[in-house]
Amino acid sequence: MTTSTLDRPVLGPMISWPCPSGLRITLLVGSGCSMLVRLSGELDIATGPAVKSALDFCLSLDHSHGVTLDAADLTFIDAAGLRPLVQAHALSRRRGQWLRIASVSTALRRVLALTRHTHRLLECTAAGRGDTDQVLPGSQPQRAPRLR
Repeated sequence: MTTSTLDRPVLGPMISWPCPSGLRITLLVGSGCSMLVRLSGELDIATGPAVKSALDFCLSLDHSHGVTLDAADLTFIDAAGLRPLVQAHALSRRRGQWLRIASVSTALRRVLALTRHTHRLLECTAAGRGDTDQVLPGSQPQRAPRLR
């Protein structure tokens, strides 16, 4: 796989985003104006650029109000892997959109707590298990419970 393929998804109702081994990115078009991004596998310095490209793509869509991230199947994440999530969160705020993490794996929860990004990335969460049908465009985000 060449680097240029990271910027071009395979289009359809479910988009399978090309990424390095160790990570699978699936984009699902939700009802209304939202996208669901499912991450499974390992998110680190090698796979971070693919996640950044996928999230940037979703946030760049003209009709997008925001992105719901389903990270329930994320088995590993380090500080380098957290960077694209923080960058996407900042980008969504600048564009008046939202980035919600609906399903948080134990690995992600641990890294968020260690890096003190819990308040930033989990302040806006969607109801339910990350199903974009439950995320209504323009709906008010819910506060996540504090992690201890």
